[in-house]
Amino acid sequence: MSGAIAFSKKPFNSPPQPNKNPGQYKQASESTSSAIPTVNRIVLVPDEATFLAAIQKWNLQGNWPILIEDKKYAPMFLQRFQPEEIVRLPSIKQQLSKGQKLQELMLNSAAAAWNATNTQTLKAKWTELGWEPPGVVITSENDPARTAAVALAAARGQPLVFLEGNFGKPNDNLNDAQWKNLQAAVTKAVESTGYFYSQLGDPIDTITIVRQLAVKYQSPKNKDEQWAVTDGLGRHPNGERWAAAGWIYGEEVRSIYQAMCAIFLDSETAMLYDSYPKEGNWAKYEMESAASELKSIGLNVELVQQPEASLQKWRSLASKPWTFDLILMNSKGYPKSFQVGNGDAPVDDIPKLQFPAAIHMIHSWSASTPDDPNTVAGRWLENGAYAYIGSVNEPFLAAFLPPKIMVDRLTRGAPFLIAARQLESPPWKVATIGDPLMSIAKPRPRIPAAQQPIK
Repeated sequence: MSGAIAFSKKPFNSPPQPNKNPGQYKQASESTSSAIPTVNRIVLVPDEATFLAAIQKWNLQGNWPILIEDKKYAPMFLQRFQPEEIVRLPSIKQQLSKGQKLQELMLNSAAAAWNATNTQTLKAKWTELGWEPPGVVITSENDPARTAAVALAAARGQPLVFLEGNFGKPNDNLNDAQWKNLQAAVTKAVESTGYFYSQLGDPIDTITIVRQLAVKYQSPKNKDEQWAVTDGLGRHPNGERWAAAGWIYGEEVRSIYQAMCAIFLDSETAMLYDSYPKEGNWAKYEMESAASELKSIGLNVELVQQPEASLQKWRSLASKPWTFDLILMNSKGYPKSFQVGNGDAPVDDIPKLQFPAAIHMIHSWSASTPDDPNTVAGRWLENGAYAYIGSVNEPFLAAFLPPKIMVDRLTRGAPFLIAARQLESPPWKVATIGDPLMSIAKPRPRIPAAQQPIK
């Protein structure tokens, strides 16, 4: 039951090519979910301490979503997941420890999902099961997103490691010294797990950062450009990639929501909005092929393209909350506006989301300050997007894979954030927010809640 993702071994910096081999990407989260069933229930808790107690009830016979109950994100998840059973747990009224004791609690909580008690017995259990971790989850004991890290480590079968220190706030831009410090610290954290990681295709192929850090860093080649931190991490000094990175940050309620969406939600509907003309290089980014392929795996797809795509059409669509699981969009613009065909839409024209969504936005600058809800990425995330792919600077069109290539990878099992990556290219400007092992999955069977009672 290996968790490794098999990436292609094409020469570094070779042009991106469509993935023609279905076995080229091995979806680690799919392997995990097939081994550990989803129980048809949701558990709602009032606080972080109760969340950590509740997640210790996960086991090899079944996992289920656990959310901190709020008035925004938990209802969105509930509407989409439609559980057979909803369990509300009262607060355990316990003050969480700090320092080493808190780290031990978090590590032991993640281990419980694999019928282990601590890090040592967890490694032994993985060895017994023949499980190789597909990636590493990195968090900080002092960060509000830390409990989401526990969930992702537990659900995906990944080591949980801690990285303390100041690496900027989400909207920041790291200077060269700060960037090199972060890069070295992340690599050291991965090394500490003891698993092989140095090339694509070995056990550790993903890095999930679950804590506050800067979204971008100063380009070493041009002081007026910024590159994406999530694209720069997981690389050797020569730029060659050894892992693909995803990132979750922010307050605990939303971070846990993003983790639970990535782990448990399936994909049934998609919106593909193409504002590009059907000429020149723009035509390479057409979405008809992508729509057709998504339909072939059972998704209900709505496609909007030229000449239908327009400001009037967009505003008509955005006038009611969206219920799409997957949103792919081609646009042009700036941090606070995006072209929808024959005009620019401001951030306020981004629709509300009734259901959680994974979003890929071919667009300049959309993720330059993702913690600002008055920017494109910031508003999508604020509205309930749990995964987001977008640029931190002017990336040029070729920075993005054409939708038909990305969707081809998705349908062959590549995780969402990885399917959008030009894996063999040097570091550049496309940021990947979310769990890097989340896939656009077909509906998965659930076992009845009565079959796995909470003990």
